[in-house]
Amino acid sequence: MKKHVEETISGGLWIFLGSLSVSLTGFLFWMVISRIVGVGNIGIASSIISSVSIAVTLVSAGLNFAVIREVAANGARSFTASLIIGIVSGTLATLIVQPLVLGIGYSELSLFASIMAIVTILSSVFQFSLIGFEKFRAYFISSLLGSLVKLIIGVVLAVLGLKLLSPLIGYMACPLVIMIVSAFVIISTVKVSDYKPALKDLRDLVVLMFSNYPYMFSNQLLTMLSIYLFAYLIGEPVSTGTLYISFMIVLAISSIPFSLINASLPIGTRHNTDPFYESFRIGLAVATPVIVLAISLSQTILRIINPELVGGACTLRILLLTIVPLTGITTIIARLNKERRVKTLGLIGLARFILLILLLPLLAKNAGINGVAMSFLFSNVLVFLTVIVMYREFFYSTAIMWGIHVLAFLLSFTQVLNEFSLAIITLPVSLMILYVSRTLTFKEIYDIVMIINNTLRGSK
Repeated sequence: MKKHVEETISGGLWIFLGSLSVSLTGFLFWMVISRIVGVGNIGIASSIISSVSIAVTLVSAGLNFAVIREVAANGARSFTASLIIGIVSGTLATLIVQPLVLGIGYSELSLFASIMAIVTILSSVFQFSLIGFEKFRAYFISSLLGSLVKLIIGVVLAVLGLKLLSPLIGYMACPLVIMIVSAFVIISTVKVSDYKPALKDLRDLVVLMFSNYPYMFSNQLLTMLSIYLFAYLIGEPVSTGTLYISFMIVLAISSIPFSLINASLPIGTRHNTDPFYESFRIGLAVATPVIVLAISLSQTILRIINPELVGGACTLRILLLTIVPLTGITTIIARLNKERRVKTLGLIGLARFILLILLLPLLAKNAGINGVAMSFLFSNVLVFLTVIVMYREFFYSTAIMWGIHVLAFLLSFTQVLNEFSLAIITLPVSLMILYVSRTLTFKEIYDIVMIINNTLRGSK
């Protein structure tokens, strides 16, 4: 295995562990709080959180890839430039979120939403900078501490009877802690004299941010705008909560390949290497057994969180089918960032956004939350089938892994087997297909295990 691939797996491991800590504590967070305050309050809370996410996306979409890439290339100067852009973007987000919250009828929460918006943007700047500096372990620590504080505060406030405010306050505590921890790490490891940015640093960051803007705008709105528009169009808090939690499950599983992709950008940029396709193949191959189990056990997973969510099993299955095309697009976008191919980045993002806007209202009105999931799926599939033509090395691995997921999806609708029997059958079959097709070999599995062991014993 090539050295840059090993470094990507090592860095991706810490990013994944950070995402895993967020996902596991988030799972407990929503499971416990939804049982205390009810799925209806969770639906309202998810609508507010989605409103904040839309405001944040409107003013800072594209900032993540831009910060990672520029900090990896230029160090502390680009970090300071990122912080300046973050403050300006956060201020604008506090204003934009107001009409969004008013539009869904929760004016009493507008001030809270504004505070959450600026805190979210600033914490993102700090965390993306950690990745750019290749401080992958620090990224994990900040994510872990933030998610633990969110869980503790949210559950305690729910038990104390704060109802709707408990998930909102808990949710905002996470980026606050992340920002504090990340700031301490960066300040303690970078010389003060290196922080002064040049005008060129600001300009380069802004240009790259706007080149990524259409992609990240459509990418984030494929999740959060879907939930917000569903709440606006349909107005059913329980269904909105079900949709939100289904998205969170999918994003949690997606963090496996996404972690490698995020690590590949600073490593590819700083060392001028190309770890992107291997990150795609290895990340998705490792995630495939988890995806297959999630498709097979979708009702059980939702029932564990809250019995009221079981009706969203089909929605969850549809969303799980998007992981392959979404990961493929994200991998290609990471490579385009390293190459600074501005026009192509813009076209991909614009295409996804247009597809979402066209499909979402129509499908949501006619098929409810399943329609939202289908708009998410179709938007990713159609764009991925277009861009994959430029990168033919993706064809084989995509066909194998997506074929496995589609097979599990189709079998999940059969009435012959129960969920656990289906899982017992599909899991070994998926592993066998991965091995026979050489999508992931035993040698690679051994190498990955050794890299993980060495990383946990003392890597950066």
